[in-house]
Amino acid sequence: MSLKRQLSSSTAWMSLAASGMSLVSFLVFIIISRILSPNEIGLVVFAILVVELGKIVINGGITIAVVQRKDWDDNYSSTCFYLNLLYGIIFTALVVTVGAKLTHDFYDPAAVEILQVLSVIFLIEAFKVVHEGKLRREFLFKVIALRSILASSISGVVGVTLALQGYGVWALVAQQLTGQVLITAVTLISAHWWPRLHFSFSLAREALGFSAPMMLANLIYTLCNTLLEFMVGIILGPVALGIYRIAGRALFILQDIIIRPMEQTVFPALSRLKDNLACGEATLRIMRMSCFVIVPIFFGTAAIAAEFIELVFGEKWSASGSLMSLLAIGSTPLVVRLQVNAALTSQKKSSWVMFSTISTLLITLGIGYLAIPHGLQYAALAYIAVSYITGVVSLLIFYKVFGCRLLAIVNALWPSYLASGIMLGICMLLKHELPASLPSTLQIVLVCATGGLAYLLLGLLVFRKETKNFLQEGLSIAPAKFSPLLLRLQGWFRLN
Repeated sequence: MSLKRQLSSSTAWMSLAASGMSLVSFLVFIIISRILSPNEIGLVVFAILVVELGKIVINGGITIAVVQRKDWDDNYSSTCFYLNLLYGIIFTALVVTVGAKLTHDFYDPAAVEILQVLSVIFLIEAFKVVHEGKLRREFLFKVIALRSILASSISGVVGVTLALQGYGVWALVAQQLTGQVLITAVTLISAHWWPRLHFSFSLAREALGFSAPMMLANLIYTLCNTLLEFMVGIILGPVALGIYRIAGRALFILQDIIIRPMEQTVFPALSRLKDNLACGEATLRIMRMSCFVIVPIFFGTAAIAAEFIELVFGEKWSASGSLMSLLAIGSTPLVVRLQVNAALTSQKKSSWVMFSTISTLLITLGIGYLAIPHGLQYAALAYIAVSYITGVVSLLIFYKVFGCRLLAIVNALWPSYLASGIMLGICMLLKHELPASLPSTLQIVLVCATGGLAYLLLGLLVFRKETKNFLQEGLSIAPAKFSPLLLRLQGWFRLN
């Protein structure tokens, strides 16, 4: 199978896995949010933020080291397994002791027990890191997807059942723990590998030499993505954090379904391209295709955010609607940042990844510190500012490292943003004209249909070149059974 088709197939399977896991998690979150108060949601969200931070750190450096290595080596992989297990033990102990005390002193004592129970996830995650890397380097994303769907379905049933029986936040805790145990168990079985009783200090130094900077980068990067939420909770309190989290929850689902699968599959694909220029050109094509689809989705979400929040979560969360609109507009540069980082990592430019993440952390900290004390609306505006500023920084790094022309980079991205911005304006004008008595469901359908039609017409009448490029690239990576449909679309719209 060609590299393009491997990338296409892998992305499709990871999208399927992310969709299944995210939708089940979202269903449980909806049920719990309708039962709990904003204060209770804020308590459990803080603990989950800490867990998400630790999981990505533990899973980050060693997995990449295993994928990046040219040939599979049992001794190297066994050494990485025991090294990562040590990471899991240390991180669990730190959270149970130091993390719990900090949570008690600076956030809310009621969140401590939730955090301590969830911290066992770090140790469970550590067992599967090398096995996960083996599956990814062999492009077994179908196995990863089916595993994830199975685990999310079973853990979702557990979470929903407990929530309906009145267990509140502990339903979400049970869902997290059950899902983690199942995913780890299936991963260990599917990888068909078990570590030897072997540990080499020289191989450990080699693994640490590559993975430690990546692990630190992942730590800083993940902290960048969650820092604003941490600051909202610490500065404005659990109630504000609950409202802010509800505003971003559906967007996190979209990111998990649409953006993050591409991040996971782009890296092993780009790792096969050893030439800097070829990697840069491939990354730019991927960014152009991604933005053509992703930017209008998030801009369209901004148009229906208020109605969506009230329809799904209930009127008590109406304050989250306007926040969701702002967060949706600020979400699109994430795809650029993730793909630039994947390209840099694939070419062993980990120092540039570190520079990018540290810059993002400092920018986030500075803007958040200035904006968040003024309230939740300013926190959402801070998210937009941070997202676009750091997106530009990533593109400048991409330009310097891979030598792509700045004009080529701008030309690859601006049509999607301009067309999506015009589409958003049309949707907002329509909403202004719709009667207030119209049911939320009908408003959402009308706005979505209008936005989709507007973007299609803009692509065919104004941005024909970009639409033609998108169809041609899609034709080169799509499964063979979809090729006739794409060719037919090219003929219908005269985009051959």
